[in-house]
Amino acid sequence: MEGNLSKALWLGVSILLFIAIVTIGISIFGSMKEVSNVANDKVGSIAQSLIEEEFRMYDGKEVRGDDVLSAIGNFSGRSGEVIIMVATLGSNSGNPVKLDPAANTGLSATYTRYISDTTGTLSVKDNCIILSAGSSSGNLLTGLSKTVIDAARRDAENPNLTSKYINPAGKFIAYLIYDVNQKIRGIIFAQLE
Repeated sequence: MEGNLSKALWLGVSILLFIAIVTIGISIFGSMKEVSNVANDKVGSIAQSLIEEEFRMYDGKEVRGDDVLSAIGNFSGRSGEVIIMVATLGSNSGNPVKLDPAANTGLSATYTRYISDTTGTLSVKDNCIILSAGSSSGNLLTGLSKTVIDAARRDAENPNLTSKYINPAGKFIAYLIYDVNQKIRGIIFAQLE
């Protein structure tokens, strides 16, 4: 009988030990889940910052035409995600475009769209250029085929097409385009001279 009591005692201790280990495991798993969620949020935030950083170099800066052409080339693989809008002297009757979100000027100029297309409208809110969805759909940007993007790029480099030609030595002012949720949707360039 003493052997059965000893076995029962060991079985009871083993069950209690097992319950304690499972409880500790669940507790650790629960706290690790919270840590994991916080880490995922931080990684997502860092990733978004890195994505936006490639645009920030243009925000409110004066750039050359070759920088505009470079931006078109760099973002050409992101059709439907990013739009680049360019107003040249040729597309605006030889006149420079005074693009200034703070003064709400320059948005009515003629802009050529690269990388993506949109039926949306541009406006200014809190000194930011906002692209709002057009009346036909909720999509801000629609993708263009590689053929169309390549043809537009060739037109931008052709000095015989004055309305679309981006002079590599020309000076442009650049601003970021946001959506209503303050997510960067593209870049707008206006030729100064």
